[in-house]
Amino acid sequence: MTMHPPEHPATRNAPLPARLFDLIQAPLRWQLLAAGLEFGLFDRLAEPATAADLAASLSLDAGRLGHVLDALTAMDLLVKSEGRYRLTEEAAPYLLSDGERSLRDLLTTLPRVRHGDVSALLRAETGDAPLDMAAPEFWDRSAFSLRAFHRGMGTAAMAAVLDDLPEWPSARSFLDIGAGSETLALTVAERRPDMRVALVDLPPMAARISGRLAVAGPAGQRVAVIAGDFNDADLGGGYDVIWASLTLYYARDLVALLAKVRRALAPGGVFVSLHEGLTAERTRPETHVVGRLVAALRGQDRSFDRGAIAGALSAAGFARVESRDITTAFGPFRLDCGRD
Repeated sequence: MTMHPPEHPATRNAPLPARLFDLIQAPLRWQLLAAGLEFGLFDRLAEPATAADLAASLSLDAGRLGHVLDALTAMDLLVKSEGRYRLTEEAAPYLLSDGERSLRDLLTTLPRVRHGDVSALLRAETGDAPLDMAAPEFWDRSAFSLRAFHRGMGTAAMAAVLDDLPEWPSARSFLDIGAGSETLALTVAERRPDMRVALVDLPPMAARISGRLAVAGPAGQRVAVIAGDFNDADLGGGYDVIWASLTLYYARDLVALLAKVRRALAPGGVFVSLHEGLTAERTRPETHVVGRLVAALRGQDRSFDRGAIAGALSAAGFARVESRDITTAFGPFRLDCGRD
């Protein structure tokens, strides 16, 4: 079963009045999804059920619940037939708690960072403690969300980038800098038994990752985990491919870090960066500008301008720097590769 495109004007090609009207609907769509997660509706609808069946099990009003289920069906997350609802085949891997690409942890955690009262933040009235996204404690709290992102959509896009590298078929060693989860390294180890695979992450994250790798079978046992801040940690050397995705924001000195990475590469190796590249005086792409607004208002404006990473690669001594745009399920990104 294929999920139909939503009937709301989500593209910039729609007339402005239609886009403005759609903003009224957007928060309701999110609330419906959040309610479905909170009440466990998606898990309960792995098999068909009526609104009355669900309401009785949840101690809810069947009429009200029916309206919510109809709205979720309108969003193409459920299908309805003869008064019975069930999760769509396309949504199941992402919304079931045990789905193979479950995004539940991401969907319940990321809004705490991305959503906020913009007016209150603009007036500095929220009383929030400063957000320190470089602190190990922040990432330890985000561990399940990161893993959900990688399993649900991130790793597939990253693996496709690696497969497209001219160096990849002959590569025999790989390092993931600031991995966030074991998912990419484990995928590489599973697909390439000939590959020496390593990752580096902050100690709390590294401990979680090591625990998951320990139960991941032979491929997991072949992934080396370096616990430490990548600014200071000994990365080792002789890597054919070094990868950094959405992590270079936390470099204390970007040029110095990239010079260190360059020294860790084997002759003929390549460093690959996957990050956003803001354009139009930091007003595009909308995905990143709006998606990171609340963090920026809380003092964490870390997005890269287009060309910043490529310039740092050149300053770090890479002889050849190549850049191109790529499209992913989680937004448009800039791919920067450094080679000697």
